[in-house]
Amino acid sequence: MPLHTGYRETLRRHLPLAPIAAAAVLSVLSWLGVCTGACIETSLYRLFGAPLPPIGVAYFLLCGIACIAANRYGILRLALAILLFGALGAEIVFIWIQKFEIGKWCPLCVGIALAVAAACALVTPVLFSGVTVQLPSGERKLEMKPFAGKTALILLAFLAGIGTSALGLKKTDAYASVLSPQSIAFGPADSNAEVYIVTDWFCPSCRIAEPEIMKGAQLAMKRAKVVFVDYPIHRETLNYIPYNLSFMVREKGKYFRIREALDALSRKTKEPTPEDVQAAVSPLGVKYVPLNYVDVLTGTQYYISLMQKYKVSGTPTVIVTDSGTGKTKTLSGSTEITSDNILKALDEVSGK
Repeated sequence: MPLHTGYRETLRRHLPLAPIAAAAVLSVLSWLGVCTGACIETSLYRLFGAPLPPIGVAYFLLCGIACIAANRYGILRLALAILLFGALGAEIVFIWIQKFEIGKWCPLCVGIALAVAAACALVTPVLFSGVTVQLPSGERKLEMKPFAGKTALILLAFLAGIGTSALGLKKTDAYASVLSPQSIAFGPADSNAEVYIVTDWFCPSCRIAEPEIMKGAQLAMKRAKVVFVDYPIHRETLNYIPYNLSFMVREKGKYFRIREALDALSRKTKEPTPEDVQAAVSPLGVKYVPLNYVDVLTGTQYYISLMQKYKVSGTPTVIVTDSGTGKTKTLSGSTEITSDNILKALDEVSGK
Protein backbone atom coordinates (compact mmCIF):
# COMPACT_ATOMS: atom_id res chain seq x y z
CA MET A 1 0.00 0.00 0.00
CA PRO A 2 1.44 3.45 -0.93
CA LEU A 3 2.41 5.65 1.99
CA HIS A 4 -0.14 8.39 1.24
CA THR A 5 -2.88 5.74 0.95
CA GLY A 6 -1.97 4.47 4.41
CA TYR A 7 -2.25 7.94 5.89
CA ARG A 8 -5.60 8.41 4.19
CA GLU A 9 -6.89 5.14 5.59
CA THR A 10 -5.67 6.00 9.11
CA LEU A 11 -7.35 9.40 8.91
CA ARG A 12 -10.59 7.83 7.72
CA ARG A 13 -10.59 5.41 10.65
CA HIS A 14 -10.09 8.23 13.12
CA LEU A 15 -12.69 10.62 11.67
CA PRO A 16 -15.45 9.40 14.05
CA LEU A 17 -13.32 10.70 16.91
CA ALA A 18 -14.31 14.32 16.13
CA PRO A 19 -18.09 13.94 16.66
CA ILE A 20 -17.44 11.60 19.61
CA ALA A 21 -15.32 14.30 21.26
CA ALA A 22 -18.03 16.87 20.51
CA ALA A 23 -20.65 14.66 22.18
CA ALA A 24 -18.41 14.25 25.23
CA VAL A 25 -17.84 18.01 25.54
CA LEU A 26 -21.57 18.73 25.22
CA SER A 27 -22.25 16.12 27.92
CA VAL A 28 -19.76 17.85 30.22
CA LEU A 29 -21.47 21.21 29.60
CA SER A 30 -24.84 19.63 30.39
CA TRP A 31 -23.37 18.17 33.59
CA LEU A 32 -22.14 21.64 34.60
CA GLY A 33 -25.58 23.12 33.94
CA VAL A 34 -24.38 25.36 31.11
CA CYS A 35 -27.58 25.55 29.14
CA THR A 36 -30.75 27.55 28.54
CA GLY A 37 -34.15 27.41 30.18
CA ALA A 38 -35.18 24.75 27.67
CA CYS A 39 -32.82 22.34 29.45
CA ILE A 40 -34.54 22.56 32.83
CA GLU A 41 -37.18 19.93 32.05
CA THR A 42 -34.65 17.68 30.31
CA SER A 43 -32.41 17.66 33.39
CA LEU A 44 -35.21 16.02 35.38
CA TYR A 45 -35.02 12.77 33.41
CA ARG A 46 -32.91 9.90 34.71
CA LEU A 47 -31.87 6.56 33.26
CA PHE A 48 -32.66 3.85 35.80
CA GLY A 49 -32.35 6.48 38.54
CA ALA A 50 -29.01 7.91 37.37
CA PRO A 51 -28.61 11.46 35.94
CA LEU A 52 -27.91 11.50 32.20
CA PRO A 53 -24.88 13.86 31.89
CA PRO A 54 -22.34 11.72 33.82
CA ILE A 55 -23.54 8.62 31.96
CA GLY A 56 -23.00 10.44 28.67
CA VAL A 57 -19.51 11.61 29.64
CA ALA A 58 -18.41 8.09 30.61
CA TYR A 59 -20.05 6.52 27.55
CA PHE A 60 -18.45 8.85 25.02
CA LEU A 61 -15.05 8.57 26.69
CA LEU A 62 -15.36 4.79 26.21
CA CYS A 63 -16.29 5.36 22.55
CA GLY A 64 -13.28 7.63 22.12
CA ILE A 65 -10.90 5.03 23.57
CA ALA A 66 -12.40 2.36 21.29
CA CYS A 67 -11.98 4.63 18.25
CA ILE A 68 -8.31 5.31 19.00
CA ALA A 69 -7.51 1.66 19.77
CA ALA A 70 -9.45 0.32 16.76
CA ASN A 71 -6.62 1.28 14.42
CA ARG A 72 -4.46 -1.31 16.20
CA TYR A 73 -7.10 -3.85 17.20
CA GLY A 74 -9.50 -4.32 14.30
CA ILE A 75 -12.15 -6.09 16.39
CA LEU A 76 -12.73 -2.82 18.23
CA ARG A 77 -14.18 -1.27 15.08
CA LEU A 78 -17.19 -3.51 15.48
CA ALA A 79 -17.31 -2.73 19.21
CA LEU A 80 -17.22 1.00 18.44
CA ALA A 81 -20.03 0.65 15.90
CA ILE A 82 -22.14 -1.27 18.43
CA LEU A 83 -21.57 1.44 21.05
CA LEU A 84 -22.42 4.26 18.65
CA PHE A 85 -25.53 2.68 17.15
CA GLY A 86 -26.74 1.81 20.64
CA ALA A 87 -26.30 5.47 21.55
CA LEU A 88 -28.15 6.48 18.37
CA GLY A 89 -31.12 4.37 19.42
CA ALA A 90 -31.09 6.02 22.84
CA GLU A 91 -30.86 9.51 21.30
CA ILE A 92 -33.96 8.83 19.19
CA VAL A 93 -35.90 8.19 22.40
CA PHE A 94 -34.48 11.39 23.97
CA ILE A 95 -35.50 13.42 20.91
CA TRP A 96 -38.99 11.88 20.98
CA ILE A 97 -39.38 12.87 24.65
CA GLN A 98 -38.30 16.46 23.94
CA LYS A 99 -40.72 16.73 21.02
CA PHE A 100 -43.82 15.05 22.45
CA GLU A 101 -43.46 15.14 26.26
CA ILE A 102 -41.42 18.23 27.12
CA GLY A 103 -42.51 20.26 24.10
CA LYS A 104 -39.23 22.18 23.79
CA TRP A 105 -35.72 21.50 22.57
CA CYS A 106 -32.60 21.31 24.71
CA PRO A 107 -29.77 22.66 22.48
CA LEU A 108 -27.13 20.53 24.18
CA CYS A 109 -29.18 17.34 23.85
CA VAL A 110 -29.93 18.02 20.17
CA GLY A 111 -26.24 18.70 19.61
CA ILE A 112 -25.31 15.38 21.23
CA ALA A 113 -27.84 13.54 19.05
CA LEU A 114 -26.43 15.13 15.88
CA ALA A 115 -22.88 14.28 16.96
CA VAL A 116 -23.82 10.64 17.55
CA ALA A 117 -25.54 10.45 14.15
CA ALA A 118 -22.44 11.91 12.48
CA ALA A 119 -20.17 9.41 14.26
CA CYS A 120 -22.39 6.53 13.09
CA ALA A 121 -22.25 7.82 9.51
CA LEU A 122 -18.44 8.00 9.65
CA VAL A 123 -17.85 4.63 11.31
CA THR A 124 -20.12 2.65 8.95
CA PRO A 125 -17.96 2.73 5.78
CA VAL A 126 -14.86 1.86 7.81
CA LEU A 127 -16.64 -1.08 9.44
CA PHE A 128 -17.86 -2.55 6.15
CA SER A 129 -14.70 -1.85 4.15
CA GLY A 130 -13.46 -5.36 4.83
CA VAL A 131 -16.53 -7.35 3.74
CA THR A 132 -15.68 -7.44 0.02
CA VAL A 133 -13.22 -9.58 -1.93
CA GLN A 134 -11.52 -8.87 -5.26
CA LEU A 135 -12.16 -11.39 -8.03
CA PRO A 136 -9.53 -12.35 -10.64
CA SER A 137 -11.40 -10.20 -13.15
CA GLY A 138 -10.75 -7.15 -10.98
CA GLU A 139 -14.35 -6.82 -9.83
CA ARG A 140 -15.23 -6.72 -6.14
CA LYS A 141 -17.79 -9.07 -4.61
CA LEU A 142 -19.64 -8.60 -1.34
CA GLU A 143 -19.12 -11.37 1.22
CA MET A 144 -22.62 -11.88 2.56
CA LYS A 145 -21.76 -13.76 5.75
CA PRO A 146 -19.62 -11.07 7.45
CA PHE A 147 -21.84 -8.33 6.01
CA ALA A 148 -25.01 -9.94 7.40
CA GLY A 149 -23.35 -10.66 10.75
CA LYS A 150 -22.16 -7.10 11.30
CA THR A 151 -25.48 -5.66 10.10
CA ALA A 152 -27.40 -7.88 12.53
CA LEU A 153 -25.20 -6.84 15.47
CA ILE A 154 -25.58 -3.14 14.65
CA LEU A 155 -29.34 -3.49 14.30
CA LEU A 156 -29.53 -5.30 17.64
CA ALA A 157 -27.45 -2.55 19.29
CA PHE A 158 -29.71 0.11 17.79
CA LEU A 159 -32.86 -1.64 19.03
CA ALA A 160 -31.25 -2.27 22.43
CA GLY A 161 -30.54 1.47 22.72
CA ILE A 162 -34.17 2.27 21.98
CA GLY A 163 -35.48 -0.39 24.36
CA THR A 164 -33.13 0.45 27.23
CA SER A 165 -33.95 4.15 27.05
CA ALA A 166 -37.69 3.59 26.65
CA LEU A 167 -37.75 1.35 29.74
CA GLY A 168 -35.23 3.17 31.93
CA LEU A 169 -35.78 6.85 31.17
CA LYS A 170 -38.10 8.34 33.78
CA LYS A 171 -38.82 11.84 34.98
CA THR A 172 -37.99 12.38 38.63
CA ASP A 173 -40.63 13.90 40.88
CA ALA A 174 -38.04 15.97 42.77
CA TYR A 175 -38.64 19.08 40.68
CA ALA A 176 -42.40 19.10 41.23
CA SER A 177 -42.25 18.35 44.94
CA VAL A 178 -39.12 20.22 46.05
CA LEU A 179 -37.81 22.87 43.68
CA SER A 180 -39.51 24.85 40.93
CA PRO A 181 -39.59 28.50 39.86
CA GLN A 182 -42.62 28.88 42.12
CA SER A 183 -41.02 27.21 45.12
CA ILE A 184 -38.15 29.73 45.32
CA ALA A 185 -40.35 32.79 44.70
CA PHE A 186 -41.65 35.05 47.47
CA GLY A 187 -44.92 36.96 47.39
CA PRO A 188 -48.30 36.28 45.70
CA ALA A 189 -48.03 33.39 43.24
CA ASP A 190 -50.80 34.76 41.01
CA SER A 191 -49.25 38.20 40.53
CA ASN A 192 -48.34 39.36 37.01
CA ALA A 193 -45.57 41.51 38.45
CA GLU A 194 -42.17 39.90 39.04
CA VAL A 195 -38.96 41.20 40.61
CA TYR A 196 -35.70 39.37 39.95
CA ILE A 197 -32.85 40.36 42.25
CA VAL A 198 -29.54 39.29 40.72
CA THR A 199 -26.53 39.34 43.03
CA ASP A 200 -23.17 37.70 43.65
CA TRP A 201 -22.20 36.74 47.21
CA PHE A 202 -18.69 38.17 46.73
CA CYS A 203 -19.55 41.30 44.72
CA PRO A 204 -18.54 44.46 46.67
CA SER A 205 -21.34 46.52 45.07
CA CYS A 206 -23.87 43.83 45.97
CA ARG A 207 -22.79 43.99 49.60
CA ILE A 208 -23.23 47.77 49.57
CA ALA A 209 -26.69 47.48 47.99
CA GLU A 210 -27.83 44.54 50.16
CA PRO A 211 -29.64 46.60 52.86
CA GLU A 212 -31.70 48.47 50.22
CA ILE A 213 -32.26 45.23 48.32
CA MET A 214 -33.61 43.51 51.43
CA LYS A 215 -35.87 46.45 52.24
CA GLY A 216 -37.12 46.73 48.67
CA ALA A 217 -37.71 42.99 48.37
CA GLN A 218 -39.84 42.85 51.51
CA LEU A 219 -41.95 45.76 50.29
CA ALA A 220 -42.21 44.46 46.73
CA MET A 221 -43.31 40.96 47.76
CA LYS A 222 -46.58 42.39 49.10
CA ARG A 223 -47.72 42.84 45.49
CA ALA A 224 -45.23 41.00 43.26
CA LYS A 225 -43.35 37.71 43.01
CA VAL A 226 -39.76 38.22 44.17
CA VAL A 227 -36.96 35.86 43.15
CA PHE A 228 -33.37 36.02 44.40
CA VAL A 229 -30.96 34.97 41.64
CA ASP A 230 -27.33 34.01 42.30
CA TYR A 231 -25.05 35.13 39.45
CA PRO A 232 -21.58 33.60 40.01
CA ILE A 233 -19.39 36.34 38.57
CA HIS A 234 -17.02 35.33 41.35
CA ARG A 235 -16.65 31.55 41.08
CA GLU A 236 -16.84 31.21 44.87
CA THR A 237 -20.54 32.08 44.65
CA LEU A 238 -21.08 28.60 43.20
CA ASN A 239 -20.24 27.25 46.65
CA TYR A 240 -23.18 29.14 48.16
CA ILE A 241 -25.87 28.38 45.57
CA PRO A 242 -26.86 24.92 46.96
CA TYR A 243 -27.28 26.35 50.48
CA ASN A 244 -29.21 29.41 49.31
CA LEU A 245 -31.57 27.33 47.15
CA SER A 246 -32.29 24.97 50.03
CA PHE A 247 -33.19 27.78 52.43
CA MET A 248 -35.39 29.54 49.86
CA VAL A 249 -37.38 26.34 49.39
CA ARG A 250 -37.55 25.12 52.99
CA GLU A 251 -37.26 28.19 55.21
CA LYS A 252 -39.26 30.95 53.53
CA GLY A 253 -40.48 32.46 56.80
CA LYS A 254 -36.93 32.96 58.07
CA TYR A 255 -35.18 33.45 54.74
CA PHE A 256 -34.33 37.14 55.09
CA ARG A 257 -32.56 36.55 58.40
CA ILE A 258 -30.87 33.44 56.95
CA ARG A 259 -29.68 35.53 54.02
CA GLU A 260 -28.04 37.93 56.46
CA ALA A 261 -26.31 34.98 58.14
CA LEU A 262 -25.06 33.64 54.79
CA ASP A 263 -23.82 37.11 53.86
CA ALA A 264 -21.84 37.25 57.11
CA LEU A 265 -20.47 33.76 56.46
CA SER A 266 -19.37 34.72 52.93
CA ARG A 267 -17.17 37.42 54.45
CA LYS A 268 -15.38 34.75 56.50
CA THR A 269 -14.97 31.88 54.04
CA LYS A 270 -15.19 31.27 50.30
CA GLU A 271 -15.63 27.51 50.70
CA PRO A 272 -18.23 26.89 53.41
CA THR A 273 -18.83 23.36 54.63
CA PRO A 274 -22.29 22.13 55.67
CA GLU A 275 -21.05 22.40 59.24
CA ASP A 276 -20.11 26.07 58.69
CA VAL A 277 -23.55 26.80 57.29
CA GLN A 278 -25.32 24.97 60.09
CA ALA A 279 -23.35 26.92 62.69
CA ALA A 280 -24.30 30.18 60.97
CA VAL A 281 -28.05 29.48 60.95
CA SER A 282 -28.37 27.57 64.24
CA PRO A 283 -29.06 30.78 66.28
CA LEU A 284 -32.13 31.24 64.07
CA GLY A 285 -33.50 27.82 64.99
CA VAL A 286 -32.91 26.50 61.48
CA LYS A 287 -31.59 23.12 60.36
CA TYR A 288 -29.85 22.94 57.00
CA VAL A 289 -31.23 20.11 54.83
CA PRO A 290 -29.31 19.58 51.56
CA LEU A 291 -31.06 19.47 48.21
CA ASN A 292 -30.29 16.59 45.87
CA TYR A 293 -28.24 16.90 42.67
CA VAL A 294 -31.25 17.35 40.36
CA ASP A 295 -32.69 20.15 42.49
CA VAL A 296 -29.43 22.12 42.54
CA LEU A 297 -28.91 21.58 38.80
CA THR A 298 -32.48 22.66 38.08
CA GLY A 299 -32.11 25.81 40.17
CA THR A 300 -28.79 26.69 38.54
CA GLN A 301 -30.19 26.24 35.04
CA TYR A 302 -33.21 28.35 35.96
CA TYR A 303 -30.87 31.14 37.06
CA ILE A 304 -28.96 30.86 33.77
CA SER A 305 -32.17 31.06 31.75
CA LEU A 306 -33.22 34.25 33.57
CA MET A 307 -29.84 35.91 33.03
CA GLN A 308 -29.95 35.06 29.35
CA LYS A 309 -33.56 36.13 28.94
CA TYR A 310 -33.00 39.55 30.50
CA LYS A 311 -29.42 39.94 29.20
CA VAL A 312 -27.91 40.47 32.65
CA SER A 313 -24.24 41.39 32.36
CA GLY A 314 -23.31 42.38 35.91
CA THR A 315 -24.31 42.59 39.55
CA PRO A 316 -26.19 43.89 41.37
CA THR A 317 -29.11 44.02 38.94
CA VAL A 318 -32.84 44.16 39.63
CA ILE A 319 -35.28 43.29 36.83
CA VAL A 320 -38.86 44.44 37.36
CA THR A 321 -41.35 43.08 34.85
CA ASP A 322 -45.09 42.63 34.40
CA SER A 323 -46.46 39.87 32.17
CA GLY A 324 -49.82 41.67 31.96
CA THR A 325 -48.46 44.87 30.41
CA GLY A 326 -45.36 43.34 28.83
CA LYS A 327 -43.20 46.11 30.30
CA THR A 328 -39.78 45.58 31.90
CA LYS A 329 -37.44 47.92 33.73
CA THR A 330 -33.88 47.15 34.79
CA LEU A 331 -32.02 48.75 37.70
CA SER A 332 -28.24 48.37 37.86
CA GLY A 333 -25.57 49.15 40.43
CA SER A 334 -25.65 50.01 44.11
CA THR A 335 -26.48 53.67 43.40
CA GLU A 336 -29.54 52.99 41.25
CA ILE A 337 -30.88 50.05 43.25
CA THR A 338 -32.84 51.47 46.19
CA SER A 339 -36.08 50.34 47.80
CA ASP A 340 -37.82 53.46 46.47
CA ASN A 341 -36.61 52.83 42.92
CA ILE A 342 -37.75 49.20 43.07
CA LEU A 343 -41.27 50.30 44.06
CA LYS A 344 -41.29 53.05 41.42
CA ALA A 345 -40.26 50.52 38.78
CA LEU A 346 -43.12 48.27 39.90
CA ASP A 347 -45.58 51.12 39.44
CA GLU A 348 -44.09 51.93 36.04
CA VAL A 349 -44.25 48.43 34.56
CA SER A 350 -47.71 47.80 36.02
CA GLY A 351 -49.07 51.00 34.43
CA LYS A 352 -49.91 52.72 37.72
